[in-house]
Amino acid sequence: MKATKRILGAALCGALLIGTLAGCAETPADPSSSVSPSPSASAAPSESPSALQFGDFDLNSVDVTQVLLGIPGDTTVMTVDGAAVDAEEYLYWLGYATEYVGYYMFGDPTAIDWEMDTGSGTVAEYLVNNARDLAAFNQVIRNQCAQRNIAMTAEQEAELDQQMADAVENSGGQDNFELALKEVNRTEEGLRSMYSASNFLYPALQEQLFPAQDAAALTAEELAQWASDKGLMQVKHILFKTVDDSGSPLSDEEIAAAKQKAEDTLAQLQASDDMENLFDQLMNELSEDGRYADGTLGAPDGYLFGEGEMVQEFEDAAKALGEHELSDIVETSYGYHILLRLPVDTEMAREAWTSEQDASISEQMNEQMNTWMEEADIQTNDTFASIDPKDYYERLSAYRAQLAAAEEADAAEGAATAEPSATPAAEG
Repeated sequence: MKATKRILGAALCGALLIGTLAGCAETPADPSSSVSPSPSASAAPSESPSALQFGDFDLNSVDVTQVLLGIPGDTTVMTVDGAAVDAEEYLYWLGYATEYVGYYMFGDPTAIDWEMDTGSGTVAEYLVNNARDLAAFNQVIRNQCAQRNIAMTAEQEAELDQQMADAVENSGGQDNFELALKEVNRTEEGLRSMYSASNFLYPALQEQLFPAQDAAALTAEELAQWASDKGLMQVKHILFKTVDDSGSPLSDEEIAAAKQKAEDTLAQLQASDDMENLFDQLMNELSEDGRYADGTLGAPDGYLFGEGEMVQEFEDAAKALGEHELSDIVETSYGYHILLRLPVDTEMAREAWTSEQDASISEQMNEQMNTWMEEADIQTNDTFASIDPKDYYERLSAYRAQLAAAEEADAAEGAATAEPSATPAAEG
């Protein structure tokens, strides 16, 4: 059976295609997307099924799959080009897919309409396919690395150890970390394997297939030629806004005042013997372009941009200027601008070159991963077929509720134990 959904490589293990479901929700909510230690490490849903529906769970077992479904977590449920994928891996992604789609398309996983027709099957079938493909995606990475003799180095293993330690610390300690893992049906070994694939093996695979050129090796002349070939321009500007932060027009009086400020500023610049230094001074003092919380401009060195990246009036005015030339007042939908065109800055060009290369490599890697996914021989077995996504998620939710109740009980017991006795009467 071939993979039926295209998984985008750039997002690594966080990728989940909404696909045919995209038109089914009226008001999608933002999904949660943390990936440490789970893509969704959320508390139990607001209306979790009662634990009584399933009976008491063994909260001490680290094998949550065994607890919930009666099968060991290391049970093979599918293979990818002959390599086994176990139940824990698949169920982790089934929980991820369920909560992603649940929050994004229905507002909450408890509101999922499991039988809703997506145009290519039910929501339940869609989630199963996505979870299968997400599990397969990670196994494809491992398979391709194995074929190319790409393995974790000693330094990378040490870095992975640190990432795991950071995950423990960010969880508030080992006990909280283990609890968080249980809530998403993940073992430490499974989390480590996921970190290994996404944070180390995938980048190494990409580097072998699409090696990056070192931007630091590019000369100023090479970068200047690249920027020229791309039609890039570097421009500083002073903006006097005619709209508020929401984009709504200011009053006629405020717009007139903004234009007067622009005219006065332009007159100062045109009369100056040191125009560029004065431009910087007035830009930092007067410009209503974006600023940080401390009041400093967000782009004090100006903007390096190409065709179509700025509003048309701004772009046209910049094109009409030579280097070190000052514009007249330029009106756009944002307000009144005064532009100063500058030579392309070497380091800004280097940064832009690097961003373009990174985007190109990511796109190439995405296409390669898509090809591998389409070519992958993904086989599922009877155990895989026996797992109903709705039943599994309800069991997981009830298990989480029982974990939370146990935690609350332990906390209450600890507080009672720590409660000091009444102050003894002073001895006479």
